[in-house]
Amino acid sequence: MSRIPLADLEQQPEYIRQWSARRGNLNVFRLLANAPNVFGGWTAMVDELFASPTFDARMREVIILRVAHLQDSPCELGQHVVLAHDAGLTEQQINAIRDARDLDEAGFSPIECAALDVVTELCTTQHLSDDSFDAAHGIFGDEAFTELLMLISCYYGLALVLNAADLDVDTGALFKP
Repeated sequence: MSRIPLADLEQQPEYIRQWSARRGNLNVFRLLANAPNVFGGWTAMVDELFASPTFDARMREVIILRVAHLQDSPCELGQHVVLAHDAGLTEQQINAIRDARDLDEAGFSPIECAALDVVTELCTTQHLSDDSFDAAHGIFGDEAFTELLMLISCYYGLALVLNAADLDVDTGALFKP
């Protein structure tokens, strides 16, 4: 049971009701609707991250799943495992993201491995070593590397909110980007 009551979407401003309805009226949106002054800004960032051509759906889900796993966020994992399948990740790859021992055998591309390395180091140490930074920056360049960091931060922060609130995992509902 969520520690913070979930907002009644029917009592929220129109922009919150519309955005939530387009994306499945999930518990996460009902939780975040408790902060209507920042809901619009947060959703605008999520929309931009999902609309950006920098990373395709598969790469986004690789990144989000790794963040969700490292943050021990059942809500993020529950939503994004389904999206990861839809984006073309195999069960072996999804399991590998959740257990880094199998990453090398899971068939990730070198770019996906580089992103996984960044996510893992950043989420576990809250920093990137100079060597890791230089390697990732060399692969991604300024724009994509910055966007990678923003995607990580968005879902890292969301995981903290969901975990603090002890939000219940939606059953049968699915995020719709």
